[in-house]
Amino acid sequence: MSLSQSQSLLNELIELIDSSINNFNDNIPAIERTIFNKVQLSLKDLDLFRGNVKPTIKNLRTINRLKREIEQAILNKKYLNSVSKFEDAFGKVTKLQTQYFASLEAGFEIPAFIGQLQKSSIAASTEALTQAGIKANIAEKAADLIRRNITEGASFSNLNNEMREFLTKTETGVGELSRYSSVITTDALNTYAGEYNQIVSDDLGFEWFIYAGALVEHSRDFCEALVKKKWLHISEFSRITKGKINGKTVSLQGVKKGTNAVNFRSLR
Repeated sequence: MSLSQSQSLLNELIELIDSSINNFNDNIPAIERTIFNKVQLSLKDLDLFRGNVKPTIKNLRTINRLKREIEQAILNKKYLNSVSKFEDAFGKVTKLQTQYFASLEAGFEIPAFIGQLQKSSIAASTEALTQAGIKANIAEKAADLIRRNITEGASFSNLNNEMREFLTKTETGVGELSRYSSVITTDALNTYAGEYNQIVSDDLGFEWFIYAGALVEHSRDFCEALVKKKWLHISEFSRITKGKINGKTVSLQGVKKGTNAVNFRSLR
């Protein structure tokens, strides 16, 4: 297979990863609005005194109900179907990466370990996107916010505004579920693809690599420098992970903590 055909498979892989992440996260803002509407209704049941939330046992008991409502609003049938579709992307990534390496190495066979890696990657992302992850990172955080406002006797308007900023997109940023799901989905697929790449390239003894990906308006300096460089030799990884690229020093902002020459291909 020609180099152009291999590059085409690589481009297809990048498009698959990006579209899988975007398709999942495109539905999140609507869920956030639904959550906020439900929470607003429940908050109206809080006891107030002169516009402030009273620090009472009755009000504190409302928190558990709100947590359940938030979890139920997120973990509905439509959302869980989206999680299932996102899980399917791992198999598609495996297929494209296998085709890509087969285009570079005659007689290539996928290592047996990749099957287990795919299963564990799916399990981890599913746990993060469903009950355990949603409870710990969304419902519990929302509960902490409400609990703090109750115990401090904060104004009801302040509580409502804080919940709006936490749950939905505002001028200050995206809602917490959008932020959380974007991080989980982006890390899950890209890390899996990177780990597949590292396992196979090590097995085949590859030393040269292409840094592939599309640049966007807010791309990191690190990514811009590597996209411009394109071809990377394994001997350069130590310098690259310290921000030394083509004789220049670039910012490591956005690079995962702990990234080094050994795990660069997985965490890049």
